[in-house]
Amino acid sequence: MYCKICGEDREGIRLFGIYMCKECFNELAFVSVSDVKYDLYKNLVRILLSYYISDKQLLNPVN
Repeated sequence: MYCKICGEDREGIRLFGIYMCKECFNELAFVSVSDVKYDLYKNLVRILLSYYISDKQLLNPVN
């Protein structure tokens, strides 16, 4: 499958319903706060969570 982060066809995992290669996951998981890419990854996590957390639909709405 293709990684939604880097676009490469690599082995990986699904995180919050989005396929991510192991290399991108490791970069995301182990980025240091002092790293230049920290803000980029922080925003990426926010985007991933927004896809995962969506409006809940009422199964039995009250009129």
